[in-house]
Amino acid sequence: MSEEAGKFEKLIKALSEREELTPEDLSSLTGLSGPELETAISLLEALGFVEREEGIVRWLGPEVRGRVIIVRGKVDYVIHNPFEVRVFGQEELRAVAKPSGP
Repeated sequence: MSEEAGKFEKLIKALSEREELTPEDLSSLTGLSGPELETAISLLEALGFVEREEGIVRWLGPEVRGRVIIVRGKVDYVIHNPFEVRVFGQEELRAVAKPSGP
C-alpha cells in the first residue's frame, strides 16, 4: 500500500472509530493537510459517509438500510438498543452487508 493510501485509510478509520472530529484533529491523526484533506473530506461528504457541521466532521457511515449485516470473527460481546448495535471482537472482525429477504 502506498503512503498516500495509508493516510486515507487512517482518515476513514479515525472517523469511523471516533465518529466526530475537527479537521485539525484529522490532520494530526492522518498526516493529510490543506487541499489534500479538504478533497478527501469533500469526497466522503459527496458519497454520504460524512457531514460537516460547525467545524466538526461527523461520520455517518455507508447506507445499509434494508440489508442484513453479517459479522465474522471471534465476537467478544455485543451491545444493542433499538437504534444501534455495537459488536466487539477479540480479534479483527469482518462485516458483510447482504440484501434482506429470502
